[in-house]
Amino acid sequence: MEKHVLCDKEKLEIGDKEIFQVGRISIVLIRTEDGFHAMRNVCPHQGGPLGKGALQGAALPSDVGEYCYDKKRDVLYCPWHHWDFDVKNGCSIRNPESVKVKTYKVSVEEESVVLYK
Repeated sequence: MEKHVLCDKEKLEIGDKEIFQVGRISIVLIRTEDGFHAMRNVCPHQGGPLGKGALQGAALPSDVGEYCYDKKRDVLYCPWHHWDFDVKNGCSIRNPESVKVKTYKVSVEEESVVLYK
């Protein structure tokens, strides 16, 4: 596994995201309340730049007449067609079994955010 230092851990606040080029791969790094997450910066639908999209929550499946909004700041939306992905596992919120974005292992080592690929 290759190790890539992306940035200082204080560079991103909770709810922030930033795009990094790691070799030939564009990666979006996201900081949530429970840490850092990294995924490819390409939507599987039509190649939109995920890192340019909104980081929000999502309306989750619920019973008729109920409205369940959750995953605050844990869902990244493609800016082109609003496809949504859980930043923790890369799975689509609407179709998690079939649509996914590649994720990468990230850790904080000393004061730096490190990506492994």
